Amino acid sequence: METQQSRLKQWYDNKVLLIILFFLLPPLGIYAMLKHKTHTWKKVLYITPSAIVTILLTTGIIGSFFLDSYKTGLDYYNKKDFVKAYDFFRMVKSDDKNYNDAITKISEIKPIVDSINTVKENEKLTKNQRVEDKDIVKKHEKGIVSTSSDFPLDQQNFIKAVEQAYSDYKEASNELKKSAIRTERGNLIKKILDGKRNFSDWVVVVKEMHTTGKGKAYFTVKIDETNIEMGTVNNELSNMFENSLIEQSNPIYNQISEFQKGDIVIISGSFFPSDKSDYIQELSLTEEGSMRKPEFLIKFTNVQKNN
Repeated sequence: METQQSRLKQWYDNKVLLIILFFLLPPLGIYAMLKHKTHTWKKVLYITPSAIVTILLTTGIIGSFFLDSYKTGLDYYNKKDFVKAYDFFRMVKSDDKNYNDAITKISEIKPIVDSINTVKENEKLTKNQRVEDKDIVKKHEKGIVSTSSDFPLDQQNFIKAVEQAYSDYKEASNELKKSAIRTERGNLIKKILDGKRNFSDWVVVVKEMHTTGKGKAYFTVKIDETNIEMGTVNNELSNMFENSLIEQSNPIYNQISEFQKGDIVIISGSFFPSDKSDYIQELSLTEEGSMRKPEFLIKFTNVQKNN
């Protein structure tokens, strides 16, 4: 009997165990504290917060079962908090009597919610761009950034064409004009490349390099001080159609294995043909992405560190 009481005493008198129970199993922690040999005021001090947490958790769990998603969504809808209203309307189940009305309101406010999310995304992109701009300034101060005057002439003209096109695209008043600007950019790129798709000795910065499950390298570079990216596809499925990934047997594989993200390198290669109006293949999912931050698909033929 004394052995059993001793074990029981060790259990609820173990301070470390008490702390763990207060966090993981508050009800058991409360019970242990009641049995624990200490002053009453200490018991109250420890039990009160744990009891409050237990009550809040229990209330939250029970409340989640009885929450009327439609009513809550309607309250937010009337307050014109459409983002929260949209989220709650989406939680309305198909067997709810208000399901059809929830679907109607989802259709009504979805364009507004999409617009709000777009604004938030643009603000995030603007913030990220400011960070990138600060990094560029720091690099300039350290003298490790190539200026546009260091670029080959065709690269300089390529940059101007892409950036001017996006500037015009932002100012265009409707989708027809925007689409026409994209086509104009493709025509200008064709002229800059002299009707070909190959380029030589362009100065870029290493952005990303990884391998696929089969050990092939995908490699992405960025033209410094721009939003222009160039590189391979990043998966085996897409590579079945484009064949841009770099095999380990390719000498370029060993060359890029010596690089680090942020290195300035000189590349040569060729763009892939586009079945759209870009003249050279661009990988963005949307037209806006294609104009704002284009990702051009290329086949590398030479890569070397810029000394």
